Amino acid sequence: MQTQISKTGLFILGIIASSPTTPYAIDKILNYKRMKNMKIGIPFQTIYGTVYKFNRLGLVSRKKMKNGNLPDKTVYSITPKGEKFMKESIIYQLSKPPEILTELVIPIMMIKYLDAETAVKVLNEYYQIIGGEIGIGKKLRKTSKGLNESFTGRLFIEHILSSLNASRTTIRKLIKTIEKEPGWADSTVPWWKEEVESKKSASNKA
Repeated sequence: MQTQISKTGLFILGIIASSPTTPYAIDKILNYKRMKNMKIGIPFQTIYGTVYKFNRLGLVSRKKMKNGNLPDKTVYSITPKGEKFMKESIIYQLSKPPEILTELVIPIMMIKYLDAETAVKVLNEYYQIIGGEIGIGKKLRKTSKGLNESFTGRLFIEHILSSLNASRTTIRKLIKTIEKEPGWADSTVPWWKEEVESKKSASNKA
């Protein structure tokens, strides 16, 4: 089986591997921090569709369980095939270099298509969101020390904080540039396009 899987899909599989659970519980876990800070969550249909796909592929199994006076709930557990696939996917993700065109890089590259006022407005909003995420990360770091959390848990928090701080620094520099530099939107998209086209033109002439 190929190890191509989205990061969200791999995370969902990891949650199921940790302990049998339901799509509803996965939704609550995945969207807890997102909805609290960004007000934008991963749609439940996406989560349910991913779990359904995993079940169809034999990566997870499902079982109906009594749920008190409520309708029976469907609980999903990882299968041996799913465990093997998950391990292969983790190795695959760790063997890849970081993706250059990240969620932040592409909008930054294309922000020239916005007028300066709009660009500064949305960047400031993004800056505030990151600040909220950093605040939560610091609280988690403090709590994790008190609870003697696992090494990977503490390292995860430190990595996230480092990434968020780097993004905030980038956004702050971009805002200052847009506010002070008239030619902030002069570059092409992507900025290496002209270099590629000039090399292509030179090659054709040769």
